[in-house]
Amino acid sequence: MKKISLTLILISFFSMLAAAQTEKEDMAIATSIFGKTKKAIITQYMQIADKDSKAFWDMYDQYEYKDNAINQEGLALIKQYTDNYNTLNDSLATKIAGEYLNNTTKYNALYKVYFKRFKKLVGGVKAATLFQIEIYIQTAIQANLQSQIPVIGELQRLQH
Repeated sequence: MKKISLTLILISFFSMLAAAQTEKEDMAIATSIFGKTKKAIITQYMQIADKDSKAFWDMYDQYEYKDNAINQEGLALIKQYTDNYNTLNDSLATKIAGEYLNNTTKYNALYKVYFKRFKKLVGGVKAATLFQIEIYIQTAIQANLQSQIPVIGELQRLQH
């Protein structure tokens, strides 16, 4: 009975974690990891000229909107995984893994599109700096989230 309870508690926790993840939580995670909000980190490293500031932040807000949509898709996949953890079969695991890989492809496509746009606006070095920061923060957030999700079959191995 303890094993079943532990499993249900963990699955509930991961489901809530995935469902509750929002832009604000990304900011909170970034703040907890780096001691600053994502925007503060970008401001510190980018040092955008006043003449480009409004256009830069307007474009960044467009980028963040699309980035958050991709984030939400990924979190829905994590929720699907946690909801089906105990009954995961080959077909569903393959489906979720394929969709997760497609989600990663969407990030890379977004990075390419917006790198070109930011390069036109602020130059190649600043655009490269922005995406170095973006990818670093995204990787840290993903690592934090992934560390909280059990590997397929892990809970069953812990129960034996």
